[in-house]
Amino acid sequence: MSAGDSFRIISVTGAHSRVGKTTLCSILIKNLEGFGAVKFTRTRVYTSVTDDPATILQKDKDTALMAGAGAAKVVWIRSPGGRDLREALNIAMGGMHGLRGVIVEGNSPVDFLNPHLLIFITGRDGRIKPSALELPGMADILIINSAEKTGGPPLSASLLKENSEVFCIDLINKKGEIDKFLAHVKKYINEFR
Repeated sequence: MSAGDSFRIISVTGAHSRVGKTTLCSILIKNLEGFGAVKFTRTRVYTSVTDDPATILQKDKDTALMAGAGAAKVVWIRSPGGRDLREALNIAMGGMHGLRGVIVEGNSPVDFLNPHLLIFITGRDGRIKPSALELPGMADILIINSAEKTGGPPLSASLLKENSEVFCIDLINKKGEIDKFLAHVKKYINEFR
């Protein structure tokens, strides 16, 4: 699947678990009309793809938060990665036609997508799991999960494209440079019309 398809693909990646990927996806979904969402969860042995409402809307699941934020459609992929993930993404994206765009949460899907926009989230401490470092020079936007302006974690710089933007957003309290970030995303996405 590539950015050349009829809809826009936004990949939301992160430095580690619980860095705020689902929260940022929900913020994007609330503010980008006509977007669907794909949630990726790494598993050890099996691959599954579902858009079944009974599964997607389970209380306290990330998929339920995405649906509650207004996603036009939500698909949950569980996979160990590799070729199975490629096939699962093809199935998920195949069900998104007719939408304006898709927000894909997770680092591993980037291996098989060519997104229009890649967003990387890091905490203020700059801690990055080794697998996240496999995205060198790919991020269009860096989100530092902090409301306070900071110079940014030094390791994060290697993940950014030239001319990338950096925004400080406290994703827990949903404050900081949210409006500035959303304006940038909307402008970026509209440039691909």
